[in-house]
Amino acid sequence: MFGSRYREAYDAIVPPQELVEGMVAWAEKNDGRKKGIKNRLVQKAALAAAVAAVCLVTAVPVCAAHIPACYKIVTYLSPALADRLVPIEKSSTSQGITMQVEAIHLAGNEAEIIISMRDADGSTQDLVRGEMDLFDSYHLSDYASDSIVGGCHFLTYDAAEDKAYFQVNVQSDNAYQPDKLQFQVNAVLCDKSKDNRDVDLSGTVRSMGTKLEALSGSGGRVPEEELPDALRCVSGTEADPRPSAYVLDGTKAADCAADDFTVTAIAYIDGVLRVQMCMGDNWESDRHVELFLRDADGNDRYSDHSVGWHEDVGDTSYQFYEFWYIEEMDAISDYSMYGIFHNSGKLVKGDWKVTFRLE
Repeated sequence: MFGSRYREAYDAIVPPQELVEGMVAWAEKNDGRKKGIKNRLVQKAALAAAVAAVCLVTAVPVCAAHIPACYKIVTYLSPALADRLVPIEKSSTSQGITMQVEAIHLAGNEAEIIISMRDADGSTQDLVRGEMDLFDSYHLSDYASDSIVGGCHFLTYDAAEDKAYFQVNVQSDNAYQPDKLQFQVNAVLCDKSKDNRDVDLSGTVRSMGTKLEALSGSGGRVPEEELPDALRCVSGTEADPRPSAYVLDGTKAADCAADDFTVTAIAYIDGVLRVQMCMGDNWESDRHVELFLRDADGNDRYSDHSVGWHEDVGDTSYQFYEFWYIEEMDAISDYSMYGIFHNSGKLVKGDWKVTFRLE
């Protein structure tokens, strides 16, 4: 555990031999000038105190050199997790980026892993310089098991170390075998960013046609069975088992930006504010938005439900979302909307693999 690393660092601290010999000579010299048992005891006590002081002064930089920066970060963010982690500190380099498995906590079929990404030694690409994303391309495996579900959380970017830190949580069908583990990443998104933007509600219409789209996902704080009938999903068919939903027939995909957000429709129909947006081509990026509706009293809230789907134009697949707010709105002008728009830069595909074992 990381806690033992502190103890090992302190145990390894020994004052230089020449310093000890010099202090002993000084003590003996002074002992010869001052006779008597009392004085000799005082000199020995002084010598012991001086040596201890040297150890204490030496301890801080020596110990600091032995404790990874990731431990300080994890301790700050999650002290309980820091106490469970076992240091690994093994790395793999691909495409100008070095991935290091910093530490892991293994418990049966679950694992918590701290990893870092930095620019490889000698690389001039400057790919690691802030928030990044592992693009759901990570997994942990052993002889017989592989992770089946997981999640990744960006922790922080340490500019002094030029390192981006992540916490990865994975789970397998079977208990992981600690004698041979491999952690792998196949892609990273660099230069993630976010900014706040206002969404103009002044063009909201009171009626609009709809179209049926096969969904790639849906969900929200209001479950589907409690939604108005017009918003409920339509069951899939044998040919296409995906559920479908009637969404606003707004701006066509061909007229949307492939590399930015586009508001494609806003309508208030039957007590539901429906806001539709296109995220562009998201196959090699990660654009998404958090939309907040603000009432006349300044209260903000998320959507009650949302649905997502794709529309293809040639070889480009555009991702759409429609956000539903169930709200009695006497006047649209009493409301406003803003969003936190998340964007990403370059996608780097690589082959980062670290094999290790836990004692």
